[in-house]
Amino acid sequence: MTHSMNLQLLEQKAFSRGVNIDAITNLFHQKSVTTPLLVLSKSEIRRNYDSMIEALPRVKIHYAVKPNSHETIISEVYNRGGNFDVCSAGEIKKILKTGINPATLIHSHPIKSVPEFDYAVGEGLELFVVDNIDEIEKLKRYDKKLKIMIRFRINTNNTAVVNLQYKFGCQVDDVLPLAQKIREYGHDFYGLCFHIGSQCTYAENYIKAIEAAHQLINQLDMEKFDVRLLDIGGGFPVEYAEPIPSIKEFCAPIGEALDAHIRPGINVISEPGRYIAASPVTLISSIVGKSMRDGKMWYYLDDGLYSTFSGIVFDHCQYPVFSNKTGEDKLSVLAGPTCDSFDVMYDGLMIPEHNIGDKLMFTNTGAYCEASGSNFNSLKRPEYIVID
Repeated sequence: MTHSMNLQLLEQKAFSRGVNIDAITNLFHQKSVTTPLLVLSKSEIRRNYDSMIEALPRVKIHYAVKPNSHETIISEVYNRGGNFDVCSAGEIKKILKTGINPATLIHSHPIKSVPEFDYAVGEGLELFVVDNIDEIEKLKRYDKKLKIMIRFRINTNNTAVVNLQYKFGCQVDDVLPLAQKIREYGHDFYGLCFHIGSQCTYAENYIKAIEAAHQLINQLDMEKFDVRLLDIGGGFPVEYAEPIPSIKEFCAPIGEALDAHIRPGINVISEPGRYIAASPVTLISSIVGKSMRDGKMWYYLDDGLYSTFSGIVFDHCQYPVFSNKTGEDKLSVLAGPTCDSFDVMYDGLMIPEHNIGDKLMFTNTGAYCEASGSNFNSLKRPEYIVID
């Protein structure tokens, strides 16, 4: 059972994180505002980017485009001096609009179709990730010498909310044979990468992977392979319903591990996506229907699981709920607008009674929410409004 929070508490909560609350609450109270609406704060993007730089000063940021490819986020990262992690032709097209040198991008998808691979190489990308011999076989078709990184995985006692090691990453013992095959095919073994997973709240997982990278680098040194780059992935956590350490506190032991295990001549990058994109976006949604069912008040919103709240399904998130109503909390359900009974976001929410036309606000809805939504029932998807 969870409770909604009054808007007056928003500024006091960690997940507001400096967003322009006045601008958002003004939109929330305007009766003329059409919902569902995603409010995107440019200043919050910059704040998150700067916080990552401060937390891991040795590490260069390659924003992972997949959580949110909105042009404002891309532009703010680029103008801040950031780079990008891309996984598809569609993402490459969006990033190249900035005018960035394509050779500086990292294509981090370990599995690429031949047409996708061809497109990326044709557009000037040079840095790619692989994790198996069949992917390396695709390198035979390219005369241009490419920079290839090998993604490995490790065993951890605790997993991230979304465990990206389940699907990708070779065993540590496979790294050297794969590097030898890259060299055999005339390409440049360039470095190592790992990705612990999305919304990882265990810094020790990063430390363990960095220690494994240290051992691999020593092994590769002995075979005359020059490791020039280590990519520590993304997965840095965001505060949703449960408190987490600040990014500076979370990253402190990771930075110490890098200094202890990765020699200065090796560049280090990371691929934060969620941490950059989540908190700058706030959803404003309206109640379009209500009904008392089985002792609970059901509220039907104009956004649901098939749209912005898809993150509940695919990303396992519960987004903080804010209301401007006061009064006795009542056992309630928040459901989406589609005709599918699966479309229920919150069951067991304690919230004051609302009326049709009232609005609710949901913070931290910038990562994976809009990206994984659909046009099911052909209902209206939320539009963005950019502030500050």
